Amino acid sequence: MPHKQKKCLRSMLKDIGFMNRTAMAAGNAGKFDIAFKNMNKALSLTRELNKVCLVAKLLNNQGNLYTMSGEWDKALLSYEQSMSIVTEHYGTDNILYKTLQKNLVYLLTLDIAAA
Repeated sequence: MPHKQKKCLRSMLKDIGFMNRTAMAAGNAGKFDIAFKNMNKALSLTRELNKVCLVAKLLNNQGNLYTMSGEWDKALLSYEQSMSIVTEHYGTDNILYKTLQKNLVYLLTLDIAAA
């Protein structure tokens, strides 16, 4: 990969990281419109770059945002999409898989408690 492309990729990955951090901070502050706007931008750019592991991480974070906003069906969908990527590409012996398991258990606990 030529130097200019590496620099551009590095810059894009930094932008994705910034958007992710901004999204999570906004979600923690209850500003979900800003959170989802940034997360969707980060996911779109990451998919364009075909960074599969990063897509899975961002989908997990998107699931966390949906959980925080009370949109449990959307949270479940995000977690399931992330889990599918992780198991297909990386198996089940990794931190992200275990994190997703915990997030799903937490989400299902919330759903049962609300019923």
